[in-house]
Amino acid sequence: MSGENGQAGLRVESDRLTALADDLEAMQAHLDAQVKRMDAVVDGIEAAWRGPAAEAYRALHRGVAEDAVRIRMVIQRLEQAVRLSRDGFSEQELDVMDRLRKIQIETDVQAEAAELSTPNPVADAAPSRIISAFGVRG
Repeated sequence: MSGENGQAGLRVESDRLTALADDLEAMQAHLDAQVKRMDAVVDGIEAAWRGPAAEAYRALHRGVAEDAVRIRMVIQRLEQAVRLSRDGFSEQELDVMDRLRKIQIETDVQAEAAELSTPNPVADAAPSRIISAFGVRG
């Protein structure tokens, strides 16, 4: 395949690039939804499980949420690059990509992860009577 000016390159139809960018955008939403779903599972476990093990499990989950934020940021940059590449990159578009990279560096991953993974408010409630009846402690 040849690009502009007879240079070897890859030509991809604009609608295929748009579809790829749309898929990347959908993947970001899917990733956030999965982290929130996982958080609900962790909340359910934490409701009946207390102590250092529960805290360690929550910390592990928080790390997963932070990794998900980092992955989402890479997907965002990739999506933007695909959208910009449909018609070739102009100097202005390269500047936009550079600004996006700087935003990624400045993003507070822990704060974004906290939005996806919140502490379980039920964990502070009274222990389950069933669990207490069996003498199980967190």
